[in-house]
Amino acid sequence: MIRILDSQVAEMIAAGEVIEHPAAVVKELVENSLDAGADRIEISVSDGGKRSIRVTDNGSGIAPGDVELAFSRFATSKLASLEDLEAITSLGFRGEALPSIAAVARVTLTTRRKEDFAATRIRLEGGVISASEAAGAPEGTEVLVEDLFFNTPGRLKFLRGGPRELAKISALVTSMALAHPDCSFTLVSDGKNVLRTTGDGSLLHAIGALYGKEAAAAMLQLRSHDPSQKILLEGFLSAPHFSRASRRWITVVINGRVVQCPLLAGALERAYGGMLARRRHPVAVLILKAPPEMLDVNVHPAKSEIRFQRPEIFNELVFRAARRALHGRQGEEPAPDWIKEQQREWRRQQLELLYPGGGEEGRVTAPFTSGQAPPADDLAVHPEAVTPSSLANETIPGDGAGRCRLIGQFLHSYLVAQEGEELLVIDQHAAHERVLYHALCSREPGKRPAQLTLPLNLELPPAWAVRLEEILPLLEEAGFMLEPFGDNSYILRAIPFLLREGGDTGIYAFLEDLLQEEPEPGVESRERILQKIACHGAVKAQQPLSRAEAEQLLRDWEKTPGAACCPHGRPALIKIHRAELDKRFLRKGGGR
Repeated sequence: MIRILDSQVAEMIAAGEVIEHPAAVVKELVENSLDAGADRIEISVSDGGKRSIRVTDNGSGIAPGDVELAFSRFATSKLASLEDLEAITSLGFRGEALPSIAAVARVTLTTRRKEDFAATRIRLEGGVISASEAAGAPEGTEVLVEDLFFNTPGRLKFLRGGPRELAKISALVTSMALAHPDCSFTLVSDGKNVLRTTGDGSLLHAIGALYGKEAAAAMLQLRSHDPSQKILLEGFLSAPHFSRASRRWITVVINGRVVQCPLLAGALERAYGGMLARRRHPVAVLILKAPPEMLDVNVHPAKSEIRFQRPEIFNELVFRAARRALHGRQGEEPAPDWIKEQQREWRRQQLELLYPGGGEEGRVTAPFTSGQAPPADDLAVHPEAVTPSSLANETIPGDGAGRCRLIGQFLHSYLVAQEGEELLVIDQHAAHERVLYHALCSREPGKRPAQLTLPLNLELPPAWAVRLEEILPLLEEAGFMLEPFGDNSYILRAIPFLLREGGDTGIYAFLEDLLQEEPEPGVESRERILQKIACHGAVKAQQPLSRAEAEQLLRDWEKTPGAACCPHGRPALIKIHRAELDKRFLRKGGGR
């Protein structure tokens, strides 16, 4: 039997299309503030926004007669016809999200226009107006959202803890502050400042405030335009030496709206060519302005995605502008000396990565040493070197202990060993991960935190700082010594003994991997931290090992419990029995 839904139920379902978590509430309210012309927006949250969210702006306010109407479905000040929808330039439709928010929370809105003598205040609970009155307030609008999802417990139970929800809000406000550097943003959580921008109109200043001075210093300016299509591109991208482990640091802004755009992110990364290390991504802010008729912003309910009428134009514009910026060619102006020096240094680093030890193109480097040829018995095993005759002539250990005997290293990634009548292929990274993880869990003596000779000053993005504060006691327990040093900054004085990577780059890579990854269900935070330390401390694939290093790793791995898998459950070992080899080579019983 088909029924027409009750209006209250329909409102809650509609709210679910837009309001999934506290960050979605913040997004809608901030967009309304920006549409109202605000150049100062303050966001204050409690318990990650689950208890309360307050957004205050100095925008134009709402007319007293329109306040109640703003909480009605399909009420808007931005559209009157289908033609208006196709040419929309505002971030929201002013009021479209308010009924959705009010349907699942307790909402108090206070607003005053410049020409009004008094402000108007309205209160709603579950979408129903409970009070409307005049009040005293400055020009602008303040929206207080309390007890989000109080009347939909099924949705409430799916919210994460306060720090996790705050991290989402922080990441969102960061992207919106980058999109609107001419607006001052402040985010406060439970009375503590999380982030603040000046709103002075400088995108570079906003990047410095949100990502730190090191990030700002690594930025290269990006500027281009297509006069025929009336498209303008501005922004910044990072020099190749400054990169991150995910694409989340690429912010794409189109007509003031932050969107997810794999097309433009891909064009940007393509411009780097081979200048970025494997699995590294640039930090960038791309700001595009284009005629609304060339875009479709209504692809996604939250308008976080966009569709282009002519995607190839935007793709080529970003690619060419990024190439010019990276090679120091902005328009007709010659590249400054410091850019030329950086370019030379980047090329030197790339050559060093490609050809360790000063080798020339085409040279094959030694497998166990860097710069010297290894002894004959230290040669790495290559597929062509594993011949039937060589296997048949191998001597099987006769002591019955079953110990592995190292044969060599294959492709600088795998150890090849013999144990009895079995050939072992061991993933050196996974094996070392398991060794280090066991050492961390068993707290082997002598594995105390390693004091840094020179303490590091870590400037963290706000979203990182929020998550770090949540797990700081566990990091200290694992061997990190971190001291707060102002907003979103820490002094690092010690790291776990087993964390091999030193310097800013290694520590930032570890923190990014730890703080931006959503934990797997059932994995405790302490266990996850130890796994990450082991992963970052372990030798990597394509890392040459000396004979002594490979032997030591093999010995340590042999006596480690659970050696067949890495801490994440990935296999560390493949075994091939002699009988299988004999079968493949059509031998009978290993005979000639």
